[in-house]
Amino acid sequence: MPRVLITGAARRLGRALAEGFAQRGWDVAIHYWHSEAEARELEDKLQSYGIQTLTVQADLRVQEHVWRALTAVAEYWGGPPEVLVNNAGVYPPRHTLTELSPVIWENALQVNLTACLYASQAFASLQRGEGKIVNIASLGGLRTWRQRTAYNVSKAALLQLTRNLALELAPRIAVNAVCPGVLVLDPSEKPTVGAESIPAGRYGTAQDVFDAVYFFATTTPYITGQWLSVDGGYHLVR
Repeated sequence: MPRVLITGAARRLGRALAEGFAQRGWDVAIHYWHSEAEARELEDKLQSYGIQTLTVQADLRVQEHVWRALTAVAEYWGGPPEVLVNNAGVYPPRHTLTELSPVIWENALQVNLTACLYASQAFASLQRGEGKIVNIASLGGLRTWRQRTAYNVSKAALLQLTRNLALELAPRIAVNAVCPGVLVLDPSEKPTVGAESIPAGRYGTAQDVFDAVYFFATTTPYITGQWLSVDGGYHLVR
């Protein structure tokens, strides 16, 4: 069976991605930081699909923790996963330039950018054959939103990191990014953007994002260094 490691897989989008891979027969490694109960519950659920799962805990901002987690996955499976999905991320609260504190700024960069670098370094070092890295970026990495400086900059930098990784790791490992637009992952969520302003006429779902991630995870490695917007055409009207 093919194998995938998904960071931040215990909740929300990461959880949906993990379920999507499991439903298609992939073994899944679930990374979490604080959400141990959710990770364990998800592990039990995924095993009902007849696959192998394991959970690993790590603060992805700490390189040593990242290496330890990926090494544990490789040792458990007798080799590293074929695919790494860098999904873990933070979405800081709105802030004016004056309100943008060092804590908000550093945390956004460390989780949304540096963690992806650390995980990709470890993945590439452990990989014995060909592999794929899929980064979960954002439409916010391609656009400028008011009072979202930390988020916009961190995701824009992640897109540039995607290209640098693709160049550095070719031809052995393909690296691409998915840029979700306005998602509704829970019925209680009420986006500030009206669905009527999106050309597709609706908000994005976890399934929409999974389809793009799965494409990059399974397509030819000749496709690398690419960004794919999953936003219902919202980038066309902004």
